Amino acid sequence: MKLTSFVLIEDNDSYLLIKESNPMWGGKWFFPGGEAKNNESPKQAVLRETMEEAAVTIAVKGMFYSKYDQGLLRNNLSFYYYAEALNHETKRKPDKHSLESRWFTYEELLSLPLRDKENALDIINTYRNLKKNHSLN
Repeated sequence: MKLTSFVLIEDNDSYLLIKESNPMWGGKWFFPGGEAKNNESPKQAVLRETMEEAAVTIAVKGMFYSKYDQGLLRNNLSFYYYAEALNHETKRKPDKHSLESRWFTYEELLSLPLRDKENALDIINTYRNLKKNHSLN
């Protein structure tokens, strides 16, 4: 089974997204994150991936969403965390980890080409509803 973790980072009503460098995702936008390496916890993976893809250091606050996908060759379990950005300047130069990273308002991200847009919007809306109902720290 493949373990992946992603992070939703909100600051001043804006969300940090990365532009995917993987040709499979065609330069679409998504949350920082990816596959956990051997002996790496999902939380450790999201800390590493956020630094690699966005050049942002984060403080993980908690997990708010998970998703299990059954594939033909292997299954995937994804964990979605929410975190606070400890620095706000993002990576601008493309590399193997991401093409760029930027902050977007909710309204802006609705019109972006998002990786798996329906799922991405469900994740963001779940976070926003939990936050609105004071269910997150």
